[in-house]
Amino acid sequence: MNNRALVILAALAAVFVVLALVGQNRAPSPSLSGSALLPGLDAALNDIDEITLVRAGNETIASIRRSEQGWTVPEKGGYPADIAKIRDALLALSEARIVEEKTANPDFYGRLGVEAVESESSAGTAVTIRHGEEAFPTVILGEVEGTSQRYARRTDEARSLLIDRDPELPRSAPQWLQTGILDLGSDRIREVAIEHADGESVRIHKDEAGQTNYSVDAVPEGRELQYAGVANVTGNVLRDLAFEDVEPAADDASGPSVTTRFRTFDGLVVTARGYERGDGTWLEFEAGVDREPRAAQGVDSAPEDPAATADASVEASNVGEATDPDDEGAAVAAEAEAINARVSGWLYRIPSYKYEQMTRRMDDLLSDAE
Repeated sequence: MNNRALVILAALAAVFVVLALVGQNRAPSPSLSGSALLPGLDAALNDIDEITLVRAGNETIASIRRSEQGWTVPEKGGYPADIAKIRDALLALSEARIVEEKTANPDFYGRLGVEAVESESSAGTAVTIRHGEEAFPTVILGEVEGTSQRYARRTDEARSLLIDRDPELPRSAPQWLQTGILDLGSDRIREVAIEHADGESVRIHKDEAGQTNYSVDAVPEGRELQYAGVANVTGNVLRDLAFEDVEPAADDASGPSVTTRFRTFDGLVVTARGYERGDGTWLEFEAGVDREPRAAQGVDSAPEDPAATADASVEASNVGEATDPDDEGAAVAAEAEAINARVSGWLYRIPSYKYEQMTRRMDDLLSDAE
C-alpha cells in the first residue's frame, strides 16, 4: 500500500472518530409527552388579570379583564363575568398535559382545527392569558378528540399537540357573563299588574301565600279562564330568570311596549319595562319597596282600574331608608337595593317565550264561557 492510500485511510478514520464523538455528545430530542401545555400557569393563577379569546377572521370573542370591581367583559359594556366559567377554563388550561406531538405541516392544521385564526375558515379559538405585563404563549385550541382530549398548537411553534384536557370556552361574549337576573318564585309573588302601551291592563293576584292558582281580576261577563291555573306561569316568570344578551340602557330609548309590576307578600316591588326590537325582546328592571304592603294573609278586592294599582304605593327611590335591623322591612329594603345595584343601567334580552309570559293580555288567559 502506497503512502497516498495510507493518508486517505487515516483521514477517513479521523472523520469517523469525529462523527462518533459528535454522536455521543448530541443529546436525543426530549419527548414532550407529559409536559405542561402552558408551563408556569398553575403557579400564576392568582395573578391572571386578562384572558383574550379570538376566533376565525381574527374576531375578538371577548377580552375578559380583572379590576378592583372584579372580572368584567369590556365587549359587553363592562358587565360582570361569570367567575365559575373563568375559574374552570383557567384550571383546565393549567392542568393540561401534552399526550403526544402531532403534525408540524401547516397544510394539515385544518384537519385538527389549529390553523391560524387570521384565516376566515379557522375552526379554533386562540387564547391569550396575561398577568401584568407578561403573557403566556397564545394557544389555539382546535377539534375535540375522544371524550376529554383536544388538539392544540402554541402559536410560537410549528408543531401541533394533543392534550389531555378539553377546556370549555364559550364562543360568544354573552356566554361569559353572569346571566342570572332575578329569582323570585310564585310562592312569593302576591300580584302581577301588566300595562300595555295601548292601555290594556291585566292584573292577577293571590289572596294568601299558600294559594295554588292566581286569580285574574276584572274578567268580562261572558268569558272565563281557559283553565284554573292559566295565570300561574306569569306569576312564576321571575323564577331563575336569565338573559341571552345585555347592553347598557340608552337614555334616549323610546317608551316601553309594556310595563309589568310584580309585588311580593313582604313588600318587594319589581318593575319590568319591555321593549320589542328587531333583534329580540328586551327588558329593564327596577326594584322598590311597597310603602303600604297589604297583609301577607290576604289582599283587598281588586280596584276597578288595575292600571292604577300598578303605580300605587311604590317608592323605589327610598329603598335605603329602612336601616334599622329590627325593622321587618329592612331585609326587603336591602334586597331591593341589591337588585338595583345589579340591574340599574342595563337592558336585558330575554327569551321570547319568557317575554310573552310576562306581557300577556286578557285574550291569552280567557275563552268564551259556555
